[in-house]
Amino acid sequence: MIRDLLLNQKNLDGIAVIDGSKHYSYRDLAQRAYTIQKQLQEKQQGSIAVFLPNGKDYIAALFGIIMSGMTVFPLNDQLTGHELASLLTQASVHTVITSESYGSLFIDMVEAAAIHVIYVEDLPDSSDAAESIGVNEIISVDAPMILLATSGTMGNVKIVQLSEKNVAASVFGQINRMDFTKTPLEEIRIFIGVPFFSSYGLLMLFSCMMQSVTIVVSKEAVTLDAIYKTIEEHKVTHLENGMSVVLLMVQMAGRPIPYDISSLRHFGFGGSKISPDTLRRFTEAYPEVELCPGYGMTEAGPLIAKFNKKINMEKLDSAGIPVDCVELMIDVNGVLTDTPHTIGEIVVKGPNVMTGYYKNEGETRKILKDGYLHTGDIGYLDEDGYLYICGRKKNVIIVRGFNVYAEEVEECMMNSGLVKDCIVYGETDSFGNETVCADIIPVTGQVQMDKIRSHCKDHLASYKQPQRLHITDTIRKTATGKTERVKREVQ
Repeated sequence: MIRDLLLNQKNLDGIAVIDGSKHYSYRDLAQRAYTIQKQLQEKQQGSIAVFLPNGKDYIAALFGIIMSGMTVFPLNDQLTGHELASLLTQASVHTVITSESYGSLFIDMVEAAAIHVIYVEDLPDSSDAAESIGVNEIISVDAPMILLATSGTMGNVKIVQLSEKNVAASVFGQINRMDFTKTPLEEIRIFIGVPFFSSYGLLMLFSCMMQSVTIVVSKEAVTLDAIYKTIEEHKVTHLENGMSVVLLMVQMAGRPIPYDISSLRHFGFGGSKISPDTLRRFTEAYPEVELCPGYGMTEAGPLIAKFNKKINMEKLDSAGIPVDCVELMIDVNGVLTDTPHTIGEIVVKGPNVMTGYYKNEGETRKILKDGYLHTGDIGYLDEDGYLYICGRKKNVIIVRGFNVYAEEVEECMMNSGLVKDCIVYGETDSFGNETVCADIIPVTGQVQMDKIRSHCKDHLASYKQPQRLHITDTIRKTATGKTERVKREVQ
């Protein structure tokens, strides 16, 4: 299904990836994956990390690992060395595939003989026929195939463990909901604007390869101008990105676009909820583009619900309907129901649900109960089976599609020695954009903001760093002494 996906392409000479100005065929990817697979032959079974940006090397490394029968651990290439060391240890990683440009991050780990690093620049060219590649052995579809970090990257980390069956269930669900009817498959070009290390990025990568369509990636900064430029240059027909791009396109609606984006027909996205008014304005401004939002979480492989082909204009508040493999219920004080308009915690069951958290039975038992995954999100179903999200139980801030966990940022600042107490929260503007903010009580009266920011920069990825710091005298606590959290709006 997934492990041999690269091997089962009907047209190995078809364009698989457009990476900047270069085109790579499925044969090119297969040969590159074979080269990596051979490098791993001496390695023991276990987890191997990939620390690369989107592109053909990432795809080749991903398949080289899973075809070897090992478990791949995709890593966010924005992480600091401090964050990486903690994650690699917890996931029992013995080898990392990366680029020389990231070499400085791994120097200490290599010197300590804790990690073996394979640089893609050092890999030999392979002229072996793609047909000679194979999966090393018959591997159970229930065996671990992918590890994905969630709930932050420091402290009480949870690492989601997904099997081939979990991933395939989501992939088939995604394919069934995408619109491939208006454009012949050989003419479809899908711009994946989300990182491949994310569950969403992997879902789209595998879905595209399952359909043998062309994937477009870009290493430019994710700006609207760069997206439009890519669409024009490569005649992109399908775009998959975060909800922030929808907001940007609405904000710019009515202004002249210096690019030809007439090829774009489908826009799938995920992330925070967008107001019905914003979605309506998008469809009015770009009538040829069909919006298709979805809802999911990493622990669900990740897809849970999605609109069928395009958004239903009468259900703009909705996240769509559950995909075919998912049984979705609402938990109300321990009682499961699908009664319309009954609000409670969203729980799901299906082959897409993770096998559990890696080496963490305690946390697994908290979220997997009687076969159901408890999402931590509050919502309800309507009489037509559409899912509506009301809010989050979990304290998560979503920044440009990335999950930021307040407790991780708070721990980082408290460990600086400069902060006596703090509370981290997201401020949300009228368009749904969230920004990481913090109220802090300094250790001394002489506030050292620059040092606090510098500490965060050294220990946290850029999207996790607080953009606004406020000095305060008190931080409200609950009766049990926990920090009292309140959702805030940008004024």
